Amino acid sequence: MTADPLEALELGQRVRIDVLVDDVKPSGERPSLVERLRSLQPELRLVRVLDPEDQFPEPDRGVLLRRPFSLDELENAIAQALKSEPSME
Repeated sequence: MTADPLEALELGQRVRIDVLVDDVKPSGERPSLVERLRSLQPELRLVRVLDPEDQFPEPDRGVLLRRPFSLDELENAIAQALKSEPSME
């Protein structure tokens, strides 16, 4: 578990990541962490965390979870992601 994108990429080179909980914050400065991890692990599953007002036009790219959420809601989102087929980008 890490909150550091560079550490997540390094981990993705060493271990299998079953589910990535991704805070959806657009950034034009660098390639998407998800895209880079998917190049290493195409079967990666996602839980996308959004603010209540955020729009995410591509719901097939993971399970969506809106803030605020409880631990139970996070657990359910991860379980749902694990049950789903990996979405290939």
